[in-house]
Amino acid sequence: MRWGMSGMSGEIAEPIDEQLARLRELGVARANLTKLQLSPDAPARSIDQLGADELAELQRRMDAAGVRGYCVTPPVGKYPVDTDSALVERQLQGSIAAAKALGARFIRVFSFAPRAGASAGEDRDAIHRAFERLVTAIEQSGCGAVPLLENNYRMYASDGPSTAALLGDYAPGRVALAFDAHACVVAGARPYDEVWPQVEPWVRVLHLKDYAAASTTIVPVGQGDGQLRQIIAAADPAAIEDLALEPHLHNSAYGKGRDKFDLFREARDAVLAMLDAAGKPRPAMAAGAPY
Repeated sequence: MRWGMSGMSGEIAEPIDEQLARLRELGVARANLTKLQLSPDAPARSIDQLGADELAELQRRMDAAGVRGYCVTPPVGKYPVDTDSALVERQLQGSIAAAKALGARFIRVFSFAPRAGASAGEDRDAIHRAFERLVTAIEQSGCGAVPLLENNYRMYASDGPSTAALLGDYAPGRVALAFDAHACVVAGARPYDEVWPQVEPWVRVLHLKDYAAASTTIVPVGQGDGQLRQIIAAADPAAIEDLALEPHLHNSAYGKGRDKFDLFREARDAVLAMLDAAGKPRPAMAAGAPY
């Protein structure tokens, strides 16, 4: 089996047509849809805020560009566990509607954070219950998407034990993990040595960005402390479905003042170089857009 490559296209630009054109230019045939602008006279909005007609128009443009809406990536669960349930439900239902309209493989979710002033241990049960509600709602919606947890240093799932504890409630495949090595480093963990062995059965996506702890800055993949070379070498293309680019370089000291698309291309090239060095297959590319 050959893994694919996706891109968090909102990092490239806000207009959706530019996002799609740039992904195709890079040979990336999958879009992870976050924030986008459908027309010049409308503001950019999160994917979960689009209505039915707008989602139909988005699908039309994606079909024309030859790019798949692979993952719906809203901010569901990226806040404390006591956040207003109406907000959580609104974001969740908007995400489910987007996944249905686009035929998305995944809906990205987060694990919630403890309440202000509370510890992860104190809020463990409440967080597990809140996450279960997300999983159940996605499953019962019939949208066909799989809940994709992204570990995050500000959330409950910030290290190996907490992420494994949350995922351990589910069989691998019922809930998948987008493994973010950068987040592990920021949380003070060694991604490959300490976290990977605990969560590998659930990993279906490698969420690719890197972090240098000494300089506290995001850097190109493979140049930080994310142990991404070891992770790439260990990753099984028969189990890992996707290599997801979200380099975040435009937000870093490394990329300050540089063109967003140039930084995105640099990140893609760094991933391809790591694959080549590890003897791993390059991902399938968008038709007519050679690497």
